[in-house]
Amino acid sequence: MSSDSPVHEEKIDETVDETLSAIRQRRMVLPAILFLAGHRPLAFTFGQMLLILQPLAVLLGSRGLDAWVRVLTHPSGPPALTDRLAELLEEDRHSGREVKTGT
Repeated sequence: MSSDSPVHEEKIDETVDETLSAIRQRRMVLPAILFLAGHRPLAFTFGQMLLILQPLAVLLGSRGLDAWVRVLTHPSGPPALTDRLAELLEEDRHSGREVKTGT
């Protein structure tokens, strides 16, 4: 995502960090990794769908979709997201935090 301006990069990082923090608080890091890995081939399509739905989301008061469109449509976006989630999972395991495994 190097073609973005520093302001856009910062907004993307902020949006992604907020989402990852919420995932971590809910102890859903491992399910999120599995979901991303299983749906990686569709990431570009999901990004394009978000782009199409963005005007409706603005009317409903949702913000931050632009950052997710950029993350999902960029070729290195989904792998980078999965890597960051894997780092969070390792931190949780080393710190002794409970990790939800789905069982």
